[in-house]
Amino acid sequence: MTLGEQFKQLRHELGLSQPELAQLAGIEQSYLSKLENDKSVPSNEIFRSLLKAFNLELNQFLTRFDVNASRGQLSQIPDIEHWLKQQQQQQSTTQRRYLYGCSALIVIAVTLFYSGFSTLLFGETRYQYESLGVVLPGEPKDIFSSWSRLITGNGEEHRQLHIKKKMEMEKRKDAKYQLLWQNLGPYFTEQVSGGLRLYKLDKHEQEQEPRLINALLQILGVLLFSAGIMGFVLERKLFNR
Repeated sequence: MTLGEQFKQLRHELGLSQPELAQLAGIEQSYLSKLENDKSVPSNEIFRSLLKAFNLELNQFLTRFDVNASRGQLSQIPDIEHWLKQQQQQQSTTQRRYLYGCSALIVIAVTLFYSGFSTLLFGETRYQYESLGVVLPGEPKDIFSSWSRLITGNGEEHRQLHIKKKMEMEKRKDAKYQLLWQNLGPYFTEQVSGGLRLYKLDKHEQEQEPRLINALLQILGVLLFSAGIMGFVLERKLFNR
């Protein structure tokens, strides 16, 4: 629809004759006739007067147009040209943010997929730690492996003390195990009732066990990557209509 056809349609919608509209807008009827027949383009001042007569805001008037099809004619009016430039700038900003968003989705997707695939964040090795018993206050942390070195002397007395201590340590043995996803080093201690426990890493008892979280990270990565690519595909339709 041309500018003139729009003026004529709006006049008909308001039930006004050409003389009535011309009087409301403060222009000659003959000039209004030229405008409606697209034989002239109104000045910015007259265009504002016509909008006031139609009781319309600029954006309300322009929503009735296919702006791209009528751009050449509409841009001859300064108010409309300024509005079109603003709309173009806003669209460019929105389009740029949209593309940044799609790019961010792809970067996040690749990061998530790699994290899940490489088990970088959530390892799939389980580490077994063993504690032989409770270490009493004042005792060395490795008492269960070093108790024999604490017995001094020689001869029969030494042998008897050794046997006695050995029996005592055997009775105190109360093995506990912890299977952890995290490697806490060769050993770690844990406070318990009556003392503490020294947990030592058993290097021969490490297990590989798949973790659901890594599979979910990979699936989420594929979904976000697909969404980012689809966003780039749809960008042309959304912003270059």
